[in-house]
Amino acid sequence: MRSLPIAVIIALVGVGLFQPIARSGSSAASPTRQLTDITGRTITIPSQVTRVADAWHANNGMVLMMGAADKIVATTLQAKRQPWFRRLFPRIEQVPAAFDEAGEVNIETLIAAKPDVVLMAYGGTLPRWKATADAYGIPVFMMPNTSLVDLKMTARMTGEVLGPRESARAAEWIRHVDDNIRRVTAVTSRIPASERPKVLHTATGTILTIDGVKTVIDDWITVAGGVNAATVVSNARPVSMEQIAAWNPDVIIVGTAPNDESRRAILNDPRWSEIKAVRTGRVYVNPSGVYLWDRHSAEAALQVLWAAKTLHPDRFPDLDLRKETKAFYAKFFNHTQPVGDDRIRMSNDQSPCRSVPRPPRALSPMAAITSAEDLARERKRSHHSPAERYSGQGPGCSRECPLTRRGHGGRRG
Repeated sequence: MRSLPIAVIIALVGVGLFQPIARSGSSAASPTRQLTDITGRTITIPSQVTRVADAWHANNGMVLMMGAADKIVATTLQAKRQPWFRRLFPRIEQVPAAFDEAGEVNIETLIAAKPDVVLMAYGGTLPRWKATADAYGIPVFMMPNTSLVDLKMTARMTGEVLGPRESARAAEWIRHVDDNIRRVTAVTSRIPASERPKVLHTATGTILTIDGVKTVIDDWITVAGGVNAATVVSNARPVSMEQIAAWNPDVIIVGTAPNDESRRAILNDPRWSEIKAVRTGRVYVNPSGVYLWDRHSAEAALQVLWAAKTLHPDRFPDLDLRKETKAFYAKFFNHTQPVGDDRIRMSNDQSPCRSVPRPPRALSPMAAITSAEDLARERKRSHHSPAERYSGQGPGCSRECPLTRRGHGGRRG
């Protein structure tokens, strides 16, 4: 059935020709409770929330981390497409995607899901379809999304919406995040400004879209001992090549998976060849798992560790990312990595001699972590340019990759 325009649905509701439907499990006599969302609005929800529509890609993983994925009755296309989310919660395949990649709603799908509440990121305005949700008695709960402090607040608020068990889980996760930040800043707070690398973080599939200041990305760069090379404000800002050349970052982190193609595009594009990060081989792919680690996700707890180790490997010699990642997924996602995944690959196939990208598959997050130490050692060993090291076209590049000890398309780990 074709979706009706929101304005038409609102009009039909107003004249009584398109009546709101009762939500399953709720009635006028059902007990309720009230919470205040980030906009300051008082939101009335059932005392026991059992049906959640999560319009925020990253927050679906937060709900999974809290052990409440069975409560998700409507999700986003992007959340459904995360391979590791599907691996840990196969039933997500059957959950309807009421929200597309851009966050636009299919209002009929949302109504049919009969959620007790919609969870959303607040971007400064309420959704334009809120009046329709109100007409159907579907409360919309908004949460903050611009910093690490906001991330912890979002976890707490999500837990409060879902219930006491999830709220306790959120508190445990917040303590874990705080512990990781303290571990990192105990070292990075002593790094002088002159030794903090300028870090450029790309935001989308296009390599000329970046993440600026006043974002969660800016926060973890700072925590990890770097400085955001981008001086623009907010996420996903289009920039020119001339602007990137003026910033001349020391490190480039390619975000938004699948991102191996973007890394290859940077290394093989002559316009980037004089950027310091490219000349010195410091172009990294950001790990991802249930969701993208670098975003407003539960795995931001690991992101601060990965970023610190990547930017300053010599200052974190005892930080074992393999061990940290395995422990995190076992504790917060009840998943223990199989022995075969214990061998760490270069992030998203960043082996210097790899020339053919592997088809997408449900990789273990263990297989998506960059080993900064391996990269550093390989840079010291190689006499190739970064692009030559990556493409395997440099002089003397063996058909056997020095990191995998296998041929160019061989699987590792």
